[in-house]
Amino acid sequence: MTLTTWRRRDLGIGILALIWLGWTWAVSQNAAAIQWFDQAIALPLHHSPQWFQTAMVSYTKLGNPQTITILTLIIGLLLILGRQSKAAVFFWLNTWGLAGYGNYLVKQLIQRPRPTAWRLIQIGGYSYPSGHSTTTTVLVASLLIIAYDRLKSRNLKQWLFGAGVVIILLMMISRIVVGVHYPSDTVGGLMLGICLTYLSFRLTTGHRQGNFKLNHH
Repeated sequence: MTLTTWRRRDLGIGILALIWLGWTWAVSQNAAAIQWFDQAIALPLHHSPQWFQTAMVSYTKLGNPQTITILTLIIGLLLILGRQSKAAVFFWLNTWGLAGYGNYLVKQLIQRPRPTAWRLIQIGGYSYPSGHSTTTTVLVASLLIIAYDRLKSRNLKQWLFGAGVVIILLMMISRIVVGVHYPSDTVGGLMLGICLTYLSFRLTTGHRQGNFKLNHH
């Protein structure tokens, strides 16, 4: 990858990080634009068909901490069995470390109460940013990076990217439908997840393939 390409990507993520900071500040100030955004998206989703709401209640459980922990553990072990221990550590650190602790830190700083007007499930804690959105973004993006490191087919890469986008968007939508997050929470979680994953991607480039080698003396 050329230096120019890296600079473009770094600039793009830098701009996204600034947008996320502005978005987070607006959420913390309960800005009128954020309120309008939340209402414009949440109301139609809360009046969506019953079958869709039922499906979203089931889908959102895939992002629960217990499910994510088991899924992440299994994927990491499969990578190790495939002699890709570096990729496994990359995946685990991103999903368990960056996503988990990064989201928790921002939640404690912003301390936005969860919405209460509409609930299909019950949950505690703070609302911003959406942990499910952050974690799903980091998990999917990390898997895409691992796949892209190894795949040559452009069509397959595009197909995987499209599937990843759908998985993330459905998780974001599900958190709004079940009533435990404002739409702005999910957008904040998405942007945070992208920025965190890119940081890890940037720092580990050239070090994600193969196994760790132990030096024997």
